[in-house]
Amino acid sequence: MAYTKARILHVDDNQDTRLLIAAALGDAQYGVMTAGTVAEALQLAQEIRYDLFILDIRLTDGTGVELCRRLRQLQPDVPVLYYSAYADDAQQQEALAVCGDAYLKKPVGITDLEEAVAGLLAKGKRQAGRTQT
Repeated sequence: MAYTKARILHVDDNQDTRLLIAAALGDAQYGVMTAGTVAEALQLAQEIRYDLFILDIRLTDGTGVELCRRLRQLQPDVPVLYYSAYADDAQQQEALAVCGDAYLKKPVGITDLEEAVAGLLAKGKRQAGRTQT
């Protein structure tokens, strides 16, 4: 997978959403792989090192929170952005308290998504730098 900025795994059960996000972030020079299920995401995370995970909350074979926990076992330093139409403020805070770094509620403009991605990637690089010293 060719990329210039970062490798991102986007997990969403809606194919149209996966295609839209992959195209938008691809235009911004990110390398985006997609998965439609928890199982597919875990397989990809075992094969490829990512810089960011973007997770939907509701998936056909589990939840984004469950997936986040499992991804953190495989790649503990990778930031996680929830991107979902589901959840009120309390549910969003609950998901973030369990696992995850940020939450965007659909629909979100591409600029807002790109800003969130860039911010989490910068945060992830700062944290990685501290753990290496």
